[in-house]
Amino acid sequence: MDSLIIITIAVIAVLASATLWITRTFRHEFCVPEGWAGLIYHHGLYVRRNNAGRHIIWGRGWTIRLIDLRKALLVISSEDFVLPDNVSLRITSHISYQIADPARAAHETQHWLNELYYFVLRALHSALSDLSYEELRSQRLEISAQLLARAQPEASKIGLNIRAIDLRYWVVSDEHGHALPAVRLQPKPALAENAML
Repeated sequence: MDSLIIITIAVIAVLASATLWITRTFRHEFCVPEGWAGLIYHHGLYVRRNNAGRHIIWGRGWTIRLIDLRKALLVISSEDFVLPDNVSLRITSHISYQIADPARAAHETQHWLNELYYFVLRALHSALSDLSYEELRSQRLEISAQLLARAQPEASKIGLNIRAIDLRYWVVSDEHGHALPAVRLQPKPALAENAML
């Protein structure tokens, strides 16, 4: 009778150890915080997106990459421009954006913030190339809307949604009233669409 109890205890201990080992090896628990998305990969291949909450996956080789879906702000620091009427400006752009498609944002580009910066800067060059200083002063909100309309299609290709673009500018000159050297904005009809300005 004593040997039967010892054998039963040994079997229960072996089963408990095996269950613990299987659970630790094959059970993966992921917690995705509110406002984030979890991209699930199996041996490095994208499988699906998990929204906020606790998720359990059974098997080996599962990993998760968290992507922040909350609204964010990107500030394009001061860029110097010379308008066609020879007014030198320093322009700062504030871009409100949000990731709309986290899988596309993670897989289409290495660094989507740099891409967003480039899209808005290219739209800014394009929008300001034909404007005088007086037109810029009187149409600042309309120019922001134009920038949004020009940059949004490019941003959506990499899974981003630009919510708003706000321009802030000031006139720059040296102590003698001369315009400082800057990027001269002039229409360039022969410039390829994808070329850098």
